[in-house]
Amino acid sequence: MVAIDLFCGVGGLTCGLLEAGIDVICGFDIEPAAKNAYERNNKRPNGENPKYCLKSVTELTKEDVYDIVGTKTQRRKEKKKFLLAGCAPCQPFSLKNKNRGNKSDERRTLITYFANLVRDTDPDFVFMENVAGLERFEPDNFKYFTDILDQKGYSWDKRIVNALNYGVAQNRKRFVLLASKCGQVEIPKGEYDGIEKPYETVENVIKKLAPIEAGQTHSKIPNHRCANLAPINKERLKYKNRLDWPEHLWLKCHRNFKGHTDVYGRMDWKKPAPTLTTKFFSISTGRYGHPEQNRAISLREGALLQSFPKHYVFDDARIEKAARQIGNAVPPKMAEAFGKYFQALS
Repeated sequence: MVAIDLFCGVGGLTCGLLEAGIDVICGFDIEPAAKNAYERNNKRPNGENPKYCLKSVTELTKEDVYDIVGTKTQRRKEKKKFLLAGCAPCQPFSLKNKNRGNKSDERRTLITYFANLVRDTDPDFVFMENVAGLERFEPDNFKYFTDILDQKGYSWDKRIVNALNYGVAQNRKRFVLLASKCGQVEIPKGEYDGIEKPYETVENVIKKLAPIEAGQTHSKIPNHRCANLAPINKERLKYKNRLDWPEHLWLKCHRNFKGHTDVYGRMDWKKPAPTLTTKFFSISTGRYGHPEQNRAISLREGALLQSFPKHYVFDDARIEKAARQIGNAVPPKMAEAFGKYFQALS
């Protein structure tokens, strides 16, 4: 099976699909900074690196796709199955995005471009991953997508899944849609259920990493680098949550607000991590404090909690940019689980 990864970013989806034995030929995205990491860290079955195509999906044509995977007639002749996969940029639909009601955000239309490519190229399988609020905030564009699936004769299923059920040490709820022309499709359940096969925990994934101080970069472990902390924030990390702070640590914006108690908090060794956002390098944006050390988690720890392999190295000249790439990625282990499901169908 061959695949194209739309909106590929730094390559979490590609990484997982490759682990499942799917030949991801290339990915498309418009972020130049992700190119090196995408190509350097991933290997196709033939030993080549998948190509990072710096091109917007809005400009992608069926001829472009045919040049990569062949026409439907050619694929049938070669008995080659084709998966079209993608996670359109999700910020407009995110519950954490205050501007999600802005209908003018052009990223909202990317799902319709994805749908049009499905219509025009007729892949055997389709995979879509997005934020849990996709249907709620974009019912018209989502209906456009599923109407095309119906018109083209796909069996499809959708569900909000949690990445921790697929071996990711993170409580991360995501919307997933699978479509198939090779028989009935159903969202596969993850093998981790917290009981018979316990969830992965923060401890299992990052505890063995060497300790570092806030603002430090480890000399031997790639991307084991974390943001600096002001002395007052180091003091805030000593408490369970901000409601326990003494008055001299209070922020003005929190004096009459009791919500968002997870900010400035520490992760728990014995539990999965909270959802990693693109700001996981900052303790002011969530429970992103290291369970023991007086700092936020490092880029490497964030990548491991997203289930990236240890060898996956990111360009981290700017910690904010690397964190955004890691936080936006599809967790590779979750992608691998769905990739194996498609392989079984083919």
